[in-house]
Amino acid sequence: MGKKKVYLLFSGGLDSIIAAKLLKNSGYEVVGVHITSPFFQKNLEELKELAEKLGIELKIIEAGDDYLEMLKNPVYGYGKNINPCIDCKAYMLRKLKEIAGNNIIATGEVLGQRPMSQNLDAFRKIEKLSGLKRRILRPLSGKLLPPTLYEEEGIVEKEKLLDLKGRSRKKYPEILEKLGVNLENLPTPAGGCLLTEQAFAKKVKDLMDNDELTWENVRLLRIGRHLRIGNCKLVIGRNKKENDLLREYSKEGDFLLWTPGVPGPTAILRCKIKPELSQIKTAAGIVARYSDAKEEPSVEVVVEKNGKLINKLLVKPIFDINQFAIT
Repeated sequence: MGKKKVYLLFSGGLDSIIAAKLLKNSGYEVVGVHITSPFFQKNLEELKELAEKLGIELKIIEAGDDYLEMLKNPVYGYGKNINPCIDCKAYMLRKLKEIAGNNIIATGEVLGQRPMSQNLDAFRKIEKLSGLKRRILRPLSGKLLPPTLYEEEGIVEKEKLLDLKGRSRKKYPEILEKLGVNLENLPTPAGGCLLTEQAFAKKVKDLMDNDELTWENVRLLRIGRHLRIGNCKLVIGRNKKENDLLREYSKEGDFLLWTPGVPGPTAILRCKIKPELSQIKTAAGIVARYSDAKEEPSVEVVVEKNGKLINKLLVKPIFDINQFAIT
C-alpha cells in the first residue's frame, strides 16, 4: 500500500509551506491545491517553483461562477468590507473535496490567527458549510483542536501535529529549521485578498449594485480609476500599461475615449442604457483632466465605439471629480 495522500489547500504563504513540509515529513504524499481568482491572485510560476522545492504536487483550480453567486449572498455574511471569509474558505474546501475523494483534506489555518475565520466557531461553520464535518485537518494547530476523524481512525498521529495559536510567529524560525525548510526569500503569511481592501470593496459593491457580476467585469476592477456617471461606469487608465489593457478589455457597446493631441489616459465608458450626450461630455472632461493638457481651457477628446470614430469633443477639463466617486 502506498503513502496516504493529503490534499492541502495551498496558498503559497508561510503557513501552508509549514503545513506542506510537516505533512510530507510525516510520511504523507502531499498534493497542494491552489485556487486562484482575480480577487486573490498569486504568481503561478513562482507557486509552481515553490511546490517543486517542497517536493509536493501542485494542482491549480480557477474559482468559477459559483464563487460569484456565493459572493452575492454569503451564508455567514461579510467581514469589515465585502470579504465573505467563512463562506470563501468553505467554497475552497468544497472544491478540494471534489478532487480529494477519500483522502485527507488539510489547510494551513492557525487557531486565532484571523478573528473572523480562524476560531473554533468559524471552524465549525466552515466544516458544516463545506460538508466536511471533522474531516478538515489543521496540522499547525492540531494539538489544540478536537480530534478529526483521521486521528480517530489512526490515519493521523496527533503528537506529530503542532500547537500554534494566535498571530505571533516567534516559533516559526525554529519550526522551519526543524522541518528542514531552506528556501530563500520565504514568503510572508498568505493574504492579499482584494475583497478585504476598502477601496476595492467599494468598487465590487458598486458593480453588484449597478452592473452584472461577472469575472470579466471583476477583472476590469483591477485596472484604472473607477467613477460613476449616472448609469454609466467610467474607467480611466493611469499609465500606458493600463491604457493598453483598457483597449483590450473594451467590448461591444463600450465607448473608448482618449486625447489625440497630447499624452493622456485611455478610458472606457460602459453604460447600461444609451447615455445622454451630456454624460459622454462629462466623461470626456474627466479624461481631459488627467491628460497633459489639463491646464488648457479646452482639450480635444476622441470618442470611439466598436472601433469607429463617433465624435471629437472639445471639452473643459473637469477637476471636481468627487461627485463621481464610487462610495
